[in-house]
Amino acid sequence: MPDALCAVCRREPRGFGWFESGHRVSDRRRDASRRRLCCRACQDICLRRRGMIDPTESELAAMAHGGRMGGEYLESIGKSDLARLSLDEWSNFIDCVVTGYCDALRDLAAPLEGAARR
Repeated sequence: MPDALCAVCRREPRGFGWFESGHRVSDRRRDASRRRLCCRACQDICLRRRGMIDPTESELAAMAHGGRMGGEYLESIGKSDLARLSLDEWSNFIDCVVTGYCDALRDLAAPLEGAARR
């Protein structure tokens, strides 16, 4: 288990990162602003936001999408009580929610990326 998760999508970080470059190297705020990230897409999202405190509209929409994906999975197995899921069912449920969230967040960020490149 990693000691930290991607600051954007909560997946395992894979060598990408971000920090507030406006602070001098000797300034402790520079270290405090460091974020571990999993990919370039999440790095770009973090750069646009300049840090993360409250969920953005895109994050809220991605949460709703991830929740719908989890709900669809539960409907497909005919269960609604999370406490009664087997370990495999729980793992699949979480995978649906997290993957749905991450995919939606990246999809929502894609048009912003295209506009930024123009």
